[in-house]
Amino acid sequence: MDKTSVIKKYNLTRKQIDLIDNYILKLTKSNQIHNLVGPSTLDVAWDRHINDSLQLSEFILKKNASIIDFGTGAGLPGVILHIFGHSNILLIDSKIKKINFIKEFAHEQNLEIKTICTRVEKIKNQKFDFIICRAFAPLVKLLDYSRFFNKKNTSLLFLKGRSVKKEIHDAKKSFSFEYDLYPSQSEGDGYVLKINKYKKL
Repeated sequence: MDKTSVIKKYNLTRKQIDLIDNYILKLTKSNQIHNLVGPSTLDVAWDRHINDSLQLSEFILKKNASIIDFGTGAGLPGVILHIFGHSNILLIDSKIKKINFIKEFAHEQNLEIKTICTRVEKIKNQKFDFIICRAFAPLVKLLDYSRFFNKKNTSLLFLKGRSVKKEIHDAKKSFSFEYDLYPSQSEGDGYVLKINKYKKL
């Protein structure tokens, strides 16, 4: 999906478009030094990164819902959802160069984006309405991590690749859960995996 189509699909404002353009510009420059995303994805960033991230917003109807983004990397999907108006997101990554990239971008654009540089398993006593991530860990590990952030009705929204069905099969050996699988709206044979009511067997 090209830039014009993404703007139209999500009805982006001029301010949101400018922020996303600035984000892609900074990502492209920083990537030459820090390797934050695959270099080939930058030519199609509006589809591979922006559209890919924004599709999660269709599952998160309240803009003030609490969200945690595991292994956010360069801020995908967390930063993009924040720009879109999801104001209550915590972005986590264990690599300081990635968190510093997000902090710099937030400072330059005058955005208040909450970040923590740590490993997911080290965070205690925080619960969220939604747990999201992209390309962070196999599903069984994600479910293991998610238990610590789970409220009664927490939903998990994971952007997954083409091996998702095998990951679901493997995870079912350790967890019981209800799930829905949606083909990704961005190119590349990915999926959005939505999970509810999960527990360790």
